[in-house]
Amino acid sequence: MHILFVPSWYPGDPTDFSGSFFIEQAAAIVQADHQVGVIAVKGIPVYARAQRRSRQAGIRHTVESGIETYRLDRVLPFPKVPGGNQRVMLSAWRTLLNRYIAENGRPDVLHAHAMFPGGVITHALSDEFKIPFIVTEHRPSSLERLAERWNGVHGRRAAVAASSLVAVARDFAPDLNEAYAIGEDKWQYVPGLLSPQFQDIQTRQVPTGPFTFGHVSHLDPGKRVDVLIAAFADQFADAQDVRLRIAGGGAHKDELAALAAQLGIGDKVDFVGAVPRSRIVEEFGASHVFVLPSVAEAFGTVLWEAMACGLPLIATKTWAGRNAITPENGLLVGIDNRDELGAAMVSAKESFDSFDAAAIRAICLTHCGRGTFVAQYEELYAKAIAG
Repeated sequence: MHILFVPSWYPGDPTDFSGSFFIEQAAAIVQADHQVGVIAVKGIPVYARAQRRSRQAGIRHTVESGIETYRLDRVLPFPKVPGGNQRVMLSAWRTLLNRYIAENGRPDVLHAHAMFPGGVITHALSDEFKIPFIVTEHRPSSLERLAERWNGVHGRRAAVAASSLVAVARDFAPDLNEAYAIGEDKWQYVPGLLSPQFQDIQTRQVPTGPFTFGHVSHLDPGKRVDVLIAAFADQFADAQDVRLRIAGGGAHKDELAALAAQLGIGDKVDFVGAVPRSRIVEEFGASHVFVLPSVAEAFGTVLWEAMACGLPLIATKTWAGRNAITPENGLLVGIDNRDELGAAMVSAKESFDSFDAAAIRAICLTHCGRGTFVAQYEELYAKAIAG
């Protein structure tokens, strides 16, 4: 089969990790002997002067992990006109699709990632080029966008026209079906892909030294790292040989370090900074338990990566948390519930020896390993091609 990805956002180059899982998913399908390409448009708001100055002119063509990739930057001149910027984006994506077909042939299926703007744009391209399409929704914020008048109309039209609609968390699907209200429960759950560097690793050895709770993220406020630090302080401020390890960079790292110092646990919290993907397996292996106290998560890629290493989990009751955690692999706590989070950390430490690292890894591979991921999407692509 010949599949063309139309992602709502995409890494600007091979060194950009924003949306890097799209490249990993495309590469997994390539490894299954299918042809995969990507056409990606980056929209730059007209008021974003720095981005406008740094934008690259013209179509940029690369081949990355066997994926024919075409990128194009476009300034979005209509910040207050509903649908105005989408028409600019559609024109840019049309340009890329024409170029792609001229150089690589006509794809069998278009695969949009996120409804806004990718799914809406792909619906228009599907109508124009007579190519079937599917949509995978990654963003919980799509529900808010759907409530807007222009997006609501065009998003629902795209949902009706799509061959299949995919949600990346089990409990996300019914919420999408309720919000779209298109007369059928068309949104279905298909797990995301475990990052390939976790596919064939060995279950990690339990680290020696202090008992360590680990966290990996961009440290943005939605991850609630401040709540994690406070819960750790509540329970382990006076404990010996217990540490909190926080990996991630960004603008909030210093204020989180200041919070740890203010709570009197600055000497118990290790801020290791941003970790390159080449070292991410090693980073997960440095902890005993992985903690993700986010306020919202769809698939929660880091939960599955931690599981692939054999770590038990503590997560909040987001779609991702409810989807990933069972009694065999971890504990669920209420969102923004500092007391529950602290109690779960105490419980996980006390019952750590009851968790089976190999069993935790097996759960992960069965659910979102490469073979499972590719087989489920092959079925959806074949359905689209069959009409």
